[in-house]
Amino acid sequence: MKNLILILLLTFSLTITAKEKCTTTIVEKLGDYKVKVIKKNTCGETTVIKIQTYLKKDWQKLQKKRKQRTKKRRNK
Repeated sequence: MKNLILILLLTFSLTITAKEKCTTTIVEKLGDYKVKVIKKNTCGETTVIKIQTYLKKDWQKLQKKRKQRTKKRRNK
């Protein structure tokens, strides 16, 4: 019983102190070949907005690399 209560308290404290997501990514299509990516970082005192445009093929390559990295992390 003590162990159960201890585990519940630890999980509760970890969920409270968990870091909030403070970055958002918005992807908009510009025509057939371009993509506009808007990244908003609301952590800290000021909000940082970063706007980039990619060719559609380059953006798809970046997304594919990110997915492969997360799969590698999960498999380890």
